[in-house]
Amino acid sequence: MLKKQELLKMLKEAYDTEEMSIPIYMRHLKSAVFWTGIDKEKTDKIRKILGELASGSEGHKKVVVDLINEIKESKKDAF
Repeated sequence: MLKKQELLKMLKEAYDTEEMSIPIYMRHLKSAVFWTGIDKEKTDKIRKILGELASGSEGHKKVVVDLINEIKESKKDAF
């Protein structure tokens, strides 16, 4: 079992990780990597994957925020 504050700390770290990853994915979407001579088909595939990663991270952030709020509102002290 985890104490409430320990769990909240872990979830905050998870949120921060997702928060930091999104700009990285977006920067790579716009970066010079795509000017390196990679053919258009591969470039399009890379763009699609990076876009999906950014979108997935946004979804993860929402789930983590919802969990944080639920735990904060809970009267339980161990989970």
